[in-house]
Amino acid sequence: MRARRFFQAVYRDNDLRRDRNRRPLLRDFTLYLKNRALEPVDARLRSKHGSADVPIVFIVGAPRSGTTVLYQLIAEHLDVGFINNQMARYFAAPILGAKLHGRTGGGHQLALSSEYGRTRGDRSPHEFSWFWHYYGDFRLHDDLSDEELSRIDWQPVKRALEGLAGYFDRPLVLKNINFVSYQIAWLERLLPAAKFIWIRRDDRYTVQSIVRVRENEYGDRRVWWSVRPRDAGAWRDKPPVEQVAHQIRDVGRAIQSAFDGIPSEDCLTLEYEELMEKPSGTLQRVAKFIGAEIVDGAQLDAVTLE
Repeated sequence: MRARRFFQAVYRDNDLRRDRNRRPLLRDFTLYLKNRALEPVDARLRSKHGSADVPIVFIVGAPRSGTTVLYQLIAEHLDVGFINNQMARYFAAPILGAKLHGRTGGGHQLALSSEYGRTRGDRSPHEFSWFWHYYGDFRLHDDLSDEELSRIDWQPVKRALEGLAGYFDRPLVLKNINFVSYQIAWLERLLPAAKFIWIRRDDRYTVQSIVRVRENEYGDRRVWWSVRPRDAGAWRDKPPVEQVAHQIRDVGRAIQSAFDGIPSEDCLTLEYEELMEKPSGTLQRVAKFIGAEIVDGAQLDAVTLE
């Protein structure tokens, strides 16, 4: 049953979280029912707006490697479509969500801050994880095999993303490293206009950051957070730092392997340190890669990051 699968995935670690971070089941179930009711309406909108030619751009990378700040900068300074926090409530009706709450054109005055990927403000970019949970099955791990992927009908995902891109009529930028970083080759086959941006960061700082997140989210550094490799269970009894180091290496291995097998014009690799030092130059590279317009060059040139 889809609802059971969905909530098993979404609530996988809910009981392990600190009280302040736990999700309210009644509110979430009400939102789920609302989306189930709206999905047939959205199916008609997907057919109306669908386009296989508009770029669909996925930001990938390890957790805590700069994916969120890159997403925020792109949404603020490039003329692109993206999922904002209001739209994310329409995870089974994304075109309807875009019609009601979608924003393009940059200049949204987004704060370049977040809490472990969670941003504040209605217009701030959202990871849209419930969209992937609604259609996929990521209960056990995030590195799905071709056989596991074949058990699921992914055509609704294709129609939804191509519908969003067609509705916005400009590059659609998405960021959900849990579900995309391991599925690059498959998404390249599913979506002819797919492009991928990989941002990398020095592993030492990424490890330190993830260990801190575990403590803040769960009060226990031993609890796994974020992307789960296929063999995550085998690392359950290892020291937290070793777990996290393996997590980062495995994600990087998967991305590099996928990038080696897809056309070079569909993938771009960035360094976190370069983004921090030269945000304008980095965003100009991104704009050229995805075919997006820079909203305000002078404003972009004035951006400084710490």
